Amino acid sequence: MKNFTFLCFLWFHFITFGQNPEGLSFETSTYDFGIIDSQTKAKAVFKFKNSSNSTIEILKIHGKSHCIKIDSSSLRTYAPKEGGEILISYNTSCKGPIRRTVSVFTSQKEHTITLKLIGKVSE
Repeated sequence: MKNFTFLCFLWFHFITFGQNPEGLSFETSTYDFGIIDSQTKAKAVFKFKNSSNSTIEILKIHGKSHCIKIDSSSLRTYAPKEGGEILISYNTSCKGPIRRTVSVFTSQKEHTITLKLIGKVSE
């Protein structure tokens, strides 16, 4: 009986903690440009939804590269269940492999979201 109770307890924790935390839920956290030409305009779109029951504000979106330009129109407050997009442009004059990260800071201070850009700009 103790084993059964313990297994039920474990199962409950896996079900409870295995679900997505409330906050911004992204369709994907990685955008793969593939191999692109240096004359191409490269844009990544990250779609998300506020899956919480309260409003969430995107306070800051930060990328540590001069090759990245982030559209600031997504810096606003999102109502519960409301969706949005983060648009990121990549400067294709930065040739070679693309391995960049972008951090999204929200009003939920404990949750920083990391988005990744990967691919390659051909020479």
